[in-house]
Parts: sequence; C-alpha cells; structure tokens
Amino acid sequence: MGIFSSVIFQIAVLFSFIFIGFIIRQGGFLPENSAEIFSKLENRILMPAVVINTFRTNCTVKNISEKWVFIAYSTGVLLFCIATGFAVSRYLGKTEYLKKVYRYSISVSNFGFVGTAMVSGIYGTESMELFDYLMFTLPLNLFTYSIGIAWLVPNGHGKFSMKNFVNPIFVSIFIGAILGLLPIPKFRLVTTIINSTAACMSPIAMILTGFVIGGYSLANLFGKWQTYVVAGIRLVFLPTVSVLVLKLFNAPQEAVVATLCANAMPLGLNTVIIPSAYGKSPDDGASMALVSQLTAVFTIPILFYILL
Repeated sequence: MGIFSSVIFQIAVLFSFIFIGFIIRQGGFLPENSAEIFSKLENRILMPAVVINTFRTNCTVKNISEKWVFIAYSTGVLLFCIATGFAVSRYLGKTEYLKKVYRYSISVSNFGFVGTAMVSGIYGTESMELFDYLMFTLPLNLFTYSIGIAWLVPNGHGKFSMKNFVNPIFVSIFIGAILGLLPIPKFRLVTTIINSTAACMSPIAMILTGFVIGGYSLANLFGKWQTYVVAGIRLVFLPTVSVLVLKLFNAPQEAVVATLCANAMPLGLNTVIIPSAYGKSPDDGASMALVSQLTAVFTIPILFYILL
C-alpha cells in the first residue's frame, strides 16, 4: 500500500501546480500572453538546465559500461513505441503537423518530470532504482531532445530539417555529456545554479499547462476523440505490452520496473510548451495533458499492482 500511496501523492503534487496555473488564468492574474513567455523560458533556459543536469550526472564511462543493458532495453522499447506512433498517428491528425504531435505523444511519455518524481518519491533519491531509471531514460532523453523536439518545432514545409537539431535542448545534451565524460572540475556555484534552475522546470511546466488549459473551454478539451485514443495507447497498451515482452525474455526485474515507470506516465508537456513557443495553438497538447493526467491517477497504481 506504501507504493500506491507514494504514486498518488506524487501525482497530487503535480496536479496542484496544474490547478494553480488554471486558477491564475481563470482569475486573470497574469496577461494572456504569459503562456508564450513561460514557454520560451522553459524551452530556452529551464529545459536545457534539466538536460545538462541529467547528462553531466549520469553520462560517465563507468555508468554506461555497467548499465549498458538498461540502454539496450530502453532503445528496444522506444523503437516499439515510435513504430506504434507512426502507425497510429496517420489516422488521427488532420494536418501533417498534428500527425507529428500525436506521433510524439505516443512515442514518449512524461518520463522526465513525472517519471523521475515518481521513482524518487517511491524508492527514494539515494536508491539504486532511481539510478537505474536515470540510466534507462538516457536513450529517451536523446530521442526527445533531438528528433522528438524536431517533430514539434513548426517549419514552413512540415518536413524534417537538420536545422531543427540546432536548438538549446539538443545542444545541451552535448554539453551535459562532455561535462559527464571528461574530468572537468565541477564548481560549486555553477552546480548550484544548474540544480536550482533545473528544479524550476517541473513546477513551472505544470503551472504553464494549467495556465494554457485555463484559456480553453474544458468541454472542448474533453471533446477530442483523438485524445482518448492516444491516452489509451500511451497509458495502458504500450507499458503493458513492453513489460510483458520483457518478462517473457526474462529481463532483470530492475529493467522491468524502469520500463513501467518510464512508459506508464502521462503524456508529455512538450506538446504544450513547444507549439506555444513558436506561435502554434497548443490546444491539442493541452487536451492530451489534461485527460492523460486525470486518467493516470487510476492507471498508474493499477498497472503497478498488476504488472509488478
């Protein structure tokens, strides 16, 4: 019962920030263009800080050599999710850009902000489970902050461009990897600034989500049938199939736990943050964020109980 209580508690914390953002928007406490400002803050400062902090801490030769199996399992599961995203998204989006938004939402969950908070809340910040989880999510981080972000960045032709890789987040991967792999001195002031900046990512991202949701009719957000299809696939189908396949091949229990934690989380917030930052309507992303967050309150504990 302790695990379920921890899971629900972590979700309650995140929902509280979403509710704060919703109240701010509904009460008119901030200008309506604040969403664009917060989005740029997230995209250009806070999200890169999270990426740098994760990679500089975990991307070491020793860790990679000892935990390479987690990267292998993660890559296999990720490829399965991406393939599912390609297969399903073609029937959901009316435009090429919307297809990419749905494809991204199916490919990865909110393994970073929600997943990391969930694992640390359940097992503790010093636990081996959290270390394993961070190693497991390295391929997910690499995909999300490169190809995934490129899908969400609008371009005039709706086609992939190498220019999409030249963004603050993808550059941050290389900075974090260099800091982790090379014996570069870690100055306390710099480390504190990066840690403090990264710590702001999750609360502000959730407040931004609530702020964006507050600007739309809830009836409209709940009225998109595509949202329920994506949420069902992302929250139930993909984590269940992935875990069962790993168990079939006798994968280590630690890898099974990491797989479930990384893939059973709600839909990612990048579908709200990135389109807003580039002037695109984030209402589809807001719809998926709202519905998946509400649904995850029930699906996460149930999957933990059944599959673990």
